[in-house]
Amino acid sequence: MKVAIVAPSGVPFVWGGAENIWKGLWLALNQQNEVTAELIKLPSPEHDFWGIIQSYQRFAELDLNHFDLIISTKYPAWMISHPRHILFMQHTLRGLYDTYPSHLSKSIAHLAQKTPELYRLLNIKNPNRIQLAECFGELNKIKAAQGLSPQDTALPGPLLRAIIHFFDSIALAPGQIMRYTAIAHEVANRQEYFPENIKPEVLYHPSSLPQAGVIAGTQINPAIFTASRLDAPKRIDLLIKAYCKSGVKTPLRIAGTGPQSTKLQELISNHPTISLLGHISEQQLAHEYANALFVPFIPEHEDFGLITYEAMIAGKAVLSCSDSGGVTELVKDMENGLLVKPECDDIAKAIKKLCSDPTLCYQLGQQAYNSVKEITWPALAKELLNMHKQYQPKIIVLNTFPIYPVVSGGQARLYHLYSELSMLGYSIEILNLDFNTRTVQSRHLNENFIEVLIPIGEEFRKKLNTEEKRLNISCVDWLAAQHPELLPEWQTEIKRRAPWASLIICSHPYAYPAMMQAGVKEWLYEAHNVEADLKAQIYQQHPIEALQIKELELQCAQGAQHIICCSFEDSQRMQNLYKLPNHKFSIIANGADTQNIKYLDQAGRKAIRVQMGLEPTNKISLFMGSNHGPNIEATEQILITAEHDESLQYIILGSVADAFKQKNIPNNVRFLGVVSLQEKQLWLQIASIALNPMLSGSGSNLKLIEYAAAGLPIISTEFGVRGTRFEAGVHYINTKALLPTIKNALKKPDDQLDKMIHKTMEYINNELSWKGLAEKYKQEIKGALFIEKSKGESISPPPFLQTSNILS
Repeated sequence: MKVAIVAPSGVPFVWGGAENIWKGLWLALNQQNEVTAELIKLPSPEHDFWGIIQSYQRFAELDLNHFDLIISTKYPAWMISHPRHILFMQHTLRGLYDTYPSHLSKSIAHLAQKTPELYRLLNIKNPNRIQLAECFGELNKIKAAQGLSPQDTALPGPLLRAIIHFFDSIALAPGQIMRYTAIAHEVANRQEYFPENIKPEVLYHPSSLPQAGVIAGTQINPAIFTASRLDAPKRIDLLIKAYCKSGVKTPLRIAGTGPQSTKLQELISNHPTISLLGHISEQQLAHEYANALFVPFIPEHEDFGLITYEAMIAGKAVLSCSDSGGVTELVKDMENGLLVKPECDDIAKAIKKLCSDPTLCYQLGQQAYNSVKEITWPALAKELLNMHKQYQPKIIVLNTFPIYPVVSGGQARLYHLYSELSMLGYSIEILNLDFNTRTVQSRHLNENFIEVLIPIGEEFRKKLNTEEKRLNISCVDWLAAQHPELLPEWQTEIKRRAPWASLIICSHPYAYPAMMQAGVKEWLYEAHNVEADLKAQIYQQHPIEALQIKELELQCAQGAQHIICCSFEDSQRMQNLYKLPNHKFSIIANGADTQNIKYLDQAGRKAIRVQMGLEPTNKISLFMGSNHGPNIEATEQILITAEHDESLQYIILGSVADAFKQKNIPNNVRFLGVVSLQEKQLWLQIASIALNPMLSGSGSNLKLIEYAAAGLPIISTEFGVRGTRFEAGVHYINTKALLPTIKNALKKPDDQLDKMIHKTMEYINNELSWKGLAEKYKQEIKGALFIEKSKGESISPPPFLQTSNILS
């Protein structure tokens, strides 16, 4: 497994707790079996408005998809987009979150007129990565035009705060992060750090500082020692004042650098027992801990406090304050250290108490060591790599063609069903073969739904060209099944992604051989058709290939944990054909994109025609179909019908046009080929009648459901409505002779047609919306799939309910 730890490199560079984590984690991950880890850092200046924004953009545009897993801990590194991204949060840009000055405004309303597009973007409630790119583009335009005043770009300020919250809300959204963890409860519980309803796990981290363990006995000339960045939130000045007030003679030694160095140097000028050591080496730091009587560390609302762990693992009691944040999660008063109020007098009393009782310091130090000894790098690395601790169950779908933009019925099912399913708590990756890419590409179809496009290499292309000439059939799917070795990137991507999957779905049987070679042991088979029957029609002249496809589907179906069919008829056919039990099947029908297809009654259709300069009543019949055997057969029926009455018009959409390029076409038939979604929807609004004269095929017809969703009166064969509960005369007009049926339908009064289409649309909304079908699919996935429905006995729980890996 290839793991990237992604982190910012401060400008100017400073070594601190964050750098300590990255170093320790990098070393620990590389000690894990079969893990290679890399630490990737980009310069990230924070001294000005535009520098911070540019740092965010650099990480947002960084492509690390050649790694199997990404771990980020801090802004702006978490802007990176990767399907397996673990967040181990240290903190946000705190000056724009929990330490944002209370006297400053948070409103950017004054920018509504000045930068309207930026203002609009920043007020989007749940922004996505498309809007992130728009925001970067808009900001770059504003910068080039010098469209902001110095007051607008103040740091901190309301505009930068709004921008960073916008960026972080996109980067840390559930679809972007596979697992949420934090370095301490202090961080996990801070408001606005994590998306709403996210409860991150807390994983404490150790230090990469070499330690010799507990130092026994009493040290010679022990000192009070602490290490810290010399900055106001660390309250070193308060510590010095309390030390002076305590009156103890034990030396106070302070390691570290920072913006308060000069001020603190002035503060200790008359106190020879206090030393500011500046930057010290790791070896000296370990020595200072070893020689310490105890370690005071009193920051305000610290994220975790690495100093705390380093002191405790060295066997030293820690003195801290009740408001020191993550420090208090490890330090327990009078158990392994002291916790006091953040007041000078209280801290002074605690210092005096510990200095006057070395035995107490030793006892507390022993307990301190016991409290943290289980916090180790190997344990943290192992826990971060725990594949079963994901925020959302991950589903991987294997398929042989791109699904977006949606053109064919198969694309529509895959896009809409899994898009809706991804809205219901699942993270989905669909791995598709693609002729138009040379490298593996990922694109977000929505926040939780990624399409991975796998390139088809030259060897496969050559073989495909030869086979298609021999068979005279388009056979990408079948060739992918025959020769998975010619698609090495496909197998590689399946193998590298499968370990993180809760469930793998083989959509169509053609990914089965590649899936087997990648080592997948458990899968669900989504059967869009009875492939054996469908291909038997297409491969009529090639019976050997047809039998091989039947055998392929048999193996895929027999080995699957469960089978999803599009229709009851397909389910029954597969049970009989392959001798499979009924409990192994479920039905998720094809649906309609009711959100994007506009429903029109007859009056609405006439109004649209008039707007376009057409006759209110036309005689256009619409058919849609891909270049697929049953669609070709249905189109031939339409052409025969068209020749008998040229007063009727026929519009045929889709790649089925490719099968008729060399044929004589009647003048009243127009093949428009593959059209855009907008043009297709326009024809759905203009046409008078929708045709579905299907005589053969498998699965169910998506075109039928789209017709119904648009409000088009449907003429169909009885076979054409398989997979639905459409009733002849109620939801559609049954046909055996197409021409007289079309003529009679065109004569029907509007109210009669409206009554029929209203009934049909009612059925679609209740039974066949993609959202509703996805809800049903979710219930199947959650467990019902893996219960023997006929016996009520458990077969095998879904992988995400098991502790074993999906791969052997």
